[in-house]
Amino acid sequence: MSELDVVIGPDEPRFWVALGACAVGAAAFLWWTGRMKGDGRRVRHAIGFTMLGMQVFEIVHTLMNPAMDFSIHRSLPLHFCGLNAILLGVLCFRFNPHVFTFAGFLGMIGGFHSVLTPQLPSGDALPLFTLFYLKHAALVVVPIAMARSFGAWFPKWAWIRAYGIAVALSTVVMGINALLNGPFAHPDGLVANYMYVWEIPQANNPLLIDWPWPWYLAPLHVALLVHLIVVNALFRRFLPVSSGDRTLRWFE
Repeated sequence: MSELDVVIGPDEPRFWVALGACAVGAAAFLWWTGRMKGDGRRVRHAIGFTMLGMQVFEIVHTLMNPAMDFSIHRSLPLHFCGLNAILLGVLCFRFNPHVFTFAGFLGMIGGFHSVLTPQLPSGDALPLFTLFYLKHAALVVVPIAMARSFGAWFPKWAWIRAYGIAVALSTVVMGINALLNGPFAHPDGLVANYMYVWEIPQANNPLLIDWPWPWYLAPLHVALLVHLIVVNALFRRFLPVSSGDRTLRWFE
């Protein structure tokens, strides 16, 4: 774990303040998007720009802050949450059910756990603290709004595809971490741990078992499958959408 990583636990008042703000903000956002009239193109685009803007801000903040050295070992959007924020932003302009399969499922699961068991990878300065909670709360509620208000949908058996993509992508990132920590090692010993597939994260999450690499990943794979099945069931029970006429609203 790098000195930049900050784990925030329930023994800190700011944890509960941030969690409460996320709950209130999520409820307000879903209420607002649920009351929209028409196809909501402007709202979709605003959400898209916001999702993309948060990722841009994170990079720019690192580049312009003299106390934070931009590094390919830590500053690239190669964590699942950063990647899914970008994909959800793009989907607000051009919908693709197969991309939504990955970004929607993995975004909601990753965002939910990140809000409940936060580990900030770049420090806890107020702008980064606020951005962390805003982005990860958005990863949970934006896919719900996309399905409920804009006609997005998960294809049948999409959860299996989402798991396969996650496994393939995290395997590729293992190789990227190996390159950055081997032939292209940081001169100050900074460790690349994108997607936390190089070292176990230190977040206070009961799904994290302190086993050596790569064994700590095994229970996470089981947990991911269980989460995918549950989220898929909830979507099909409470947000039953199909690839019919509603989807045309994305292209009007």
